[in-house]
Amino acid sequence: MAFRCTPPVKDPVASLAYRPWTLAVRPFQVAPGTWYVSGQSWVACYLIDTGAGMILIDTGIAESLYLLVDSIYRLGFKPEDIKKILISHAHFDHCGGARAMKELTGAEIYMSREDWKFMKMCREETLEVDKDSHPQEFSPDRFYSDDKRIELGHISVRSVLTPGHTAGCTSFFWEEENPVNGEKYQIGLHGGVGVNTMTDDYYKASRYLTPALRDRFLADAVWLREIPVDIALPSHPNQIEILDRAGQYTHENQPYLDRAVWAEFVDERVRQVKAVTGQT
Repeated sequence: MAFRCTPPVKDPVASLAYRPWTLAVRPFQVAPGTWYVSGQSWVACYLIDTGAGMILIDTGIAESLYLLVDSIYRLGFKPEDIKKILISHAHFDHCGGARAMKELTGAEIYMSREDWKFMKMCREETLEVDKDSHPQEFSPDRFYSDDKRIELGHISVRSVLTPGHTAGCTSFFWEEENPVNGEKYQIGLHGGVGVNTMTDDYYKASRYLTPALRDRFLADAVWLREIPVDIALPSHPNQIEILDRAGQYTHENQPYLDRAVWAEFVDERVRQVKAVTGQT
């Protein structure tokens, strides 16, 4: 799977609020035990089968929640199978449906302490960003710690604080085994790389974020790109194009397996951040 990024979805919130069929996507498998389940093409949500319940990464916005729930059922699972909900960062497009999913599933919600503070102090930069979306408030049950993995069944998720896009943006790494040939794959998901919150104009208007987060993002990219990742997943599917292979996965055919993609993806985001600052 060669690395490729594509233009972002246009007018995504209004489309999901009033014309959801224009962005609807059926669930599809991306790894031996992981599926893309957001039900739409703007924001990614992933469901991981641990053998002892499911882990859900992100929830999308409140208006696309029924597409997420429908995807879960289409795969033969039920919302109450979900035991843990991992929030990548505090923007409404990734956590807008968190409260509803907690009520539906009874699952524990995880997020970073840094983004919990950010969300509480700056609703206008986190939850109340778009007039067409109406996220509900939620409280996390647990906070991430870089030195403590999230364990469920046979899956052990390493969370890594990777600020930049937000103060507490968190990335995830876990291993899965191919049941056919026994190969083991390291899966990586960066929690948020949007350049829109790392511009000078954004920092001038923000009550919370500062250029120090952009500096941290660029510094972290140096070591982050060196993490061995076999299957790189995006938090928005245009950032690493994966929709073009939707439905092609089999254990014998690994359309998302490419050990070069992760570093190329990180390098591209660094290039974009440097471009908005005039760096080379």
